[in-house]
Amino acid sequence: MRSITTTSLFAAMLLLPTTIVAQTSSSQTSAERSDIPDIETVGSGQRRVPPDRATVMLLVESKAGGAAIAAASNAKTVAAVRDTLRKLGLDSASSTANYNVGPDYEHNDRDGPRRVGYAARTVVRVDLTRLDQIGRVIDAGLAKGATGVEGVHFEASTAEDAGRAALADAAQAARRDAEALARALGGTLGPLLAASTASGMDPRRMNVMMRMAGGAATTVTPTELVITAGVVTRWRFIPNR
Repeated sequence: MRSITTTSLFAAMLLLPTTIVAQTSSSQTSAERSDIPDIETVGSGQRRVPPDRATVMLLVESKAGGAAIAAASNAKTVAAVRDTLRKLGLDSASSTANYNVGPDYEHNDRDGPRRVGYAARTVVRVDLTRLDQIGRVIDAGLAKGATGVEGVHFEASTAEDAGRAALADAAQAARRDAEALARALGGTLGPLLAASTASGMDPRRMNVMMRMAGGAATTVTPTELVITAGVVTRWRFIPNR
């Protein structure tokens, strides 16, 4: 029986539960090459975990006619933001994630970009182990001159264990698909020849629900982190005689 040509493994990168049959690779040894085809399957697994850590990115932007003036104004505002974080007991949790000073441009459809001065931008990163502090940090930062929130990132201390569990689910799914395909082709599944992981998604979530209205405190609603894993397996196919 001759080998059966496969479709692309592009589905593996998308972590879709797709099943395919692959021709033996030319790099295999002569002992591995035979008239018996191989079966390749792609399994996916998913776990959901609640976040228990968060990172708030506060943007401080200052504009002026000169670069030095913009930088000085920015430094003053950043110091005020850091001071209010210190009063919240979060001084050690804050750091500078990004800083730059450069020309500031105004854009319009008729004339294109036009330089109107300079802008200094600092992103203050605040790492939190209590999710109930997110709204307070945002409100305090904005009250002291922060001009925006670059993002809120959630993480979970259990993400690593959840990732391994999702990987085990993906491996089991890949085996079940391989067994089903072997039966459908009139044979049985032989020994495992190879296995590898497919790329997954970064479980951190940047988009969260934020509500700020009528002077009320900002509330941030975290979502569960969805952790995915994919496994590509290759098996020997044994046709029924």
